[in-house]
Formats: sequence, structure tokens, C-alpha cells
Amino acid sequence: MKELFYIGGYTNSINIYVFENGKINFINEIKGIKNPSYLNINKNFIYSVEEQENGKIVSYKINDNDLNFINSIDINASMPCYITSDKKRENLLVANYESGSMIVFELKMDGSIGKEKYRISYTNKSNIHFAEFIDGKIYVVDLGNDSIYIYNLQMSLLYTIKVEKGAGPRHLVVTDRGNTIYIVTEYSNQVLMYVKKNDDYILKQKISTIRNKNIETYASAIILSKDNKNIYIANRGENTISVFEIINNKLKLVQTISSYGDYPRDIILSENEQYVIVANQKSDNIAIFTRNPSDGKLLIYKDEAIKVEKPSCIKGRKI
Repeated sequence: MKELFYIGGYTNSINIYVFENGKINFINEIKGIKNPSYLNINKNFIYSVEEQENGKIVSYKINDNDLNFINSIDINASMPCYITSDKKRENLLVANYESGSMIVFELKMDGSIGKEKYRISYTNKSNIHFAEFIDGKIYVVDLGNDSIYIYNLQMSLLYTIKVEKGAGPRHLVVTDRGNTIYIVTEYSNQVLMYVKKNDDYILKQKISTIRNKNIETYASAIILSKDNKNIYIANRGENTISVFEIINNKLKLVQTISSYGDYPRDIILSENEQYVIVANQKSDNIAIFTRNPSDGKLLIYKDEAIKVEKPSCIKGRKI
């Protein structure tokens, strides 16, 4: 199975690689964009942030192994760090870290970014690090205010989850039709499992993502396998990947493996979930692991590490 990987980071370009059976090869470099630190793929379009003080968002049309620029918009917000779109490709959602805000934009049929539809600015302590469309709702993670907000698509607030002060929630994944939420925390280096009960979310488990608590570490990305059996966490500082199994609705840490680089910022599963790919931001490399489907454990695929400058996001597309 072939995939195209689009890699963004703290550079002035988006790099495109072809990936097949663990082998990865460079195809193209798309220049002219500043700090494309997070990307989103929706059908034949790619959307990117420009993470800077005067933040921008950019749209591209996928054209075989190339990207054709469509448009860019100044968003009047600082340090956009997460971007996503809904399945119908009608709305674009942007999380702005430094401004502490979340914005929804219209998407047009030609892939271009249209007018602003909604903007929510939070408290002056807020750092919004994640905002995602999931199962007909919008989930927003406020790292600075230790909060998760859940909205309907009309931007009415449905739930607020307050986590332990100073934990620094960063990203999350959702299972069981929204009834279970797994939140990774950047400062306390934990996964928090919340379960919906009586129209509220209750903390059911918290488990450390790291083994060595004497190293300054900041957990980053969290991903969930399609069969809901495994969760993977990247740990910056300890420079490891934590592998969890979900057994009887509880998380169990089954493996901690080196990220084979410095400061693992992002992590994805290949389309067939036979491989895990890790972006190590400070060592300028992408590491590839094979995945055991029975327990989710990883083994480094040593022949296929590649050099990429300051990578912070990987997105894959089957071809």
C-alpha cells in the first residue's frame, strides 16, 4: 500500500514523501510558507497554519505529487498551532495558542478558505492547543487553563471538563461514540481517561506516560489505533514513545521505546497500521517503527530513518 506523507515543521516548506512497505522516499518540497507546524488533509486539499505572531492559514490543492496554492488568510490571531476540517469540507477550525482563541472559517467548493463564521476568545491565561471535529461535536483543549470544552456544531457549550491544575492538557482522542475521552497532558506527562456518566464526564484513570521522572519531559502527540486497542504517546525530553493497551476499559503501559531522535513532536500510524512514524523535531529526523498487531508493541525499522528539518507534523494520504 502506497501513501504520500506530507511533513510540516518550523521551516519555510512542506515536504512530500512516498511511503510503501516501510520504505520512504523524498518526492517534492513546497516552498513559500512560514512555519507550517500543523497540517490537515481533506479529500484533495491540504490546509496549513503559519505559526507566527501574525498568524495565517493556507490552502492547497493536491495535484499528484505537487501542491497548488489556492489562498491564504490573515486570521488576526497569534501562533495558530492546530488546524482541521469537517468531513463534508464545509468548515475549517483553527486553534490559536498564544491568542487563546478558536476560530471557524467557511470552506468553499474550490477548496479556498472563506469568511470567518465563529470566534471564541477565552481567558487571558488560555493557550488553545487543539480543536477538532469529532462525531458531530467540537472538542477544544485549553492547555493554559487546564480545561476541555465540548460544543455542538452551532458553538453552544455542552460540557466543560476541568483537569488537575497545572497538568497542561494538550491533545485528546475519543472512543465509544464520545463516551470515553483520553487526554494527554504536557506538564504532568499523563493520560487522563474520562468516562461520561449521568450527563457529566468523570475521571476514571490517570497513568504516567514516562518511566524516568528525573528528566524534564513534555508529552506531545496522542494517537489511537482503529481497533481501539492501543494508544501511542510521544514524550519530548525523555525522547520515547509510550505504548498502551486498552484492556477491560483500562490503560496498561506495555512498552516504552526510544523515539530514535530528539524531541518527538508528532506520531502517526500508517494506513494499514503496520507502521508507526515519528517526527523528531530537534534532531531533524523521521523514525519508522514496525507495529505488532497483536499487542501494539513497536520495533525500530532502522534502515529507514530520514532527515527532515525541524518536523512537527506528519499527515498521510493513501494513493
